[in-house]
Amino acid sequence: MADQLLIPIDLVHESSWHKAVPQGFALASPTGANVTVMTVVPEMIAGLDWRYSIRGETGGSEDLKIEDLLRDARTRLEQIGTSHAPEGIGFDVIARYGTVYEEILNVADELPATQIVMAATRPSLSDYLIGPNTARVVRHAKCSVQVVRD
Repeated sequence: MADQLLIPIDLVHESSWHKAVPQGFALASPTGANVTVMTVVPEMIAGLDWRYSIRGETGGSEDLKIEDLLRDARTRLEQIGTSHAPEGIGFDVIARYGTVYEEILNVADELPATQIVMAATRPSLSDYLIGPNTARVVRHAKCSVQVVRD
């Protein structure tokens, strides 16, 4: 069975993919590993819009269309993967909704991934810190995790 690489990224922060995605494809190239690029749409309270809550209104806004968010996320993952994948290397995309680190670990178990390649930081964190989702994935993953720093 070929190796399975999982590359979780945050679509909002380019820093989560501009080095991790090329690194993941570079690892897959010589071995013929399967690559899956994924993202997690963070859990939100459906129908609640913060603009209403800060004015003290409790009615919320229109219902949150999670399937629309996931479809848009998959489209964006395809674009990112295509722009970084070497010729002849295919990849799959997965978009999930929920708690970020839990969904990454769930997908890693489902594949099953032999390695996870992910970024260490987001722009708001110090260069010396691992973000909380990355740290949890590193601690709890059943496979190797390569943390790519900016």
